[in-house]
Amino acid sequence: MVLSVVSTVLCGLVLLVSAVSKVRSRTDYAEFVASVPAFGIPARWTRLFAVATVVAEFVIAALLLASAIVGSWSAIAGLVLATGLFGVLTAAVWRAVAQRSGAVCRCFGRTSTKLTHRHVVRNASLLGIAVFGLGSFFVDAEVTTAAMALAVVVGAIGAVLVVRFDDLADLVAGPA
Repeated sequence: MVLSVVSTVLCGLVLLVSAVSKVRSRTDYAEFVASVPAFGIPARWTRLFAVATVVAEFVIAALLLASAIVGSWSAIAGLVLATGLFGVLTAAVWRAVAQRSGAVCRCFGRTSTKLTHRHVVRNASLLGIAVFGLGSFFVDAEVTTAAMALAVVVGAIGAVLVVRFDDLADLVAGPA
């Protein structure tokens, strides 16, 4: 149960920050929409894809983060949807990197960082975290309040590390 809380908080916060960063201003949203064609999305579907992405991120984040109030059904539904979304995003990033499309990562707002294999790894890791968290819901374990609180903190720290991934990767491996 502790691992499911870590993944619920981590995925929920990552998706919330991602969605908010795309719509916090007209310019941010316009830049996000302009980045969509580099992922192989036909021009006529660009706006619909952008809207669907942002709506999905907000809905899934709400399901995940509301699970503390409404119950585990919300977290399970959110992790199922997060698994699907992270799967689609991982495939889209992989395709853009493989085709050397020059796509820019607008996952967490404005940036000039071009997508590389490390972004594929980041997204695949999020996919794995969502799947692992979903699976851990079905393992019976008694959990203390302190363990739950620690799980929330670990999930929040994990989310910060994912959101600041490009900065951390640049520190360790150098610019992409």
